[in-house]
Amino acid sequence: MSGTYARNPDGSVTHTARRQRLDRPLTADEAGDKYWQTTAGVEGYLTSKLSAPGYAADAALARGVQRARDAGMPSIAVSPMVGQLLAIMAKSMKATRVLEIGTLGGYSTAFLANALPSHGEIDTIEASPMHAKIAQQNFLDLDLLPFPTTHVGFGLDVLRDPNGKFAAPPGVADGLPPAECGYDFIFVDANKDDYFEYFVEGLRLCKAGGVLFFDNAIQAGRIAVPADTPVDDVDANSRGLRQIYDWIEKDAGKTVLATAIQNVAFKGWDGFAIIHKL
Repeated sequence: MSGTYARNPDGSVTHTARRQRLDRPLTADEAGDKYWQTTAGVEGYLTSKLSAPGYAADAALARGVQRARDAGMPSIAVSPMVGQLLAIMAKSMKATRVLEIGTLGGYSTAFLANALPSHGEIDTIEASPMHAKIAQQNFLDLDLLPFPTTHVGFGLDVLRDPNGKFAAPPGVADGLPPAECGYDFIFVDANKDDYFEYFVEGLRLCKAGGVLFFDNAIQAGRIAVPADTPVDDVDANSRGLRQIYDWIEKDAGKTVLATAIQNVAFKGWDGFAIIHKL
């Protein structure tokens, strides 16, 4: 809603609508010197204004980004503002246990670790030994507490190892009551074609009241191709997401409450899904 309210002499209230522009962001070529009309320009503005010490404004975090770049790692980490969103969510729900699937250089891991109390616990899974090594260097540089535990291996292999850390939700082996077992927050930013399997494993490991956060959950709209599209014609990065959304539709609110938000940022049209386990 856009506009202003004014109190009239007789006590009534008048609303005056303002025209609300809903134009799309401009491309760099279209904007010219009006950079603020581009997604990159707005992202830069918000990052300059909202980056917080110990989070997006941390000098060690910037060094970690450069370290990953120097190692030839892909620039596919979350943006600073999404990183702070992860931290806000973890802090708001007073999370003490966090699981991340897809470490990369540890950028998002750092936001989550900094949002936890010192006695918290954060596990992160990374398929690439080289990426895990860079992430470990970044964690040391950041002096994180709690210090993330990195599990190297393909995500589903690590999660499904019957003798591994994730054979049961955390707390089960310690004999804690079921309501106290499981991760409070699970962040997934890994192979998109495995997203549905990560969703299934995440539900298993998440405690009741916990949250699963899936990055890249819009895929430039490709998630919404017609239902009768042959499976082989559906973009590989969208198949797992569509399975998640189909599962949630059939669940009809019995197990989870979910939303998905699309955004158009400097990296393109995408978004994220947030799933609350009931």
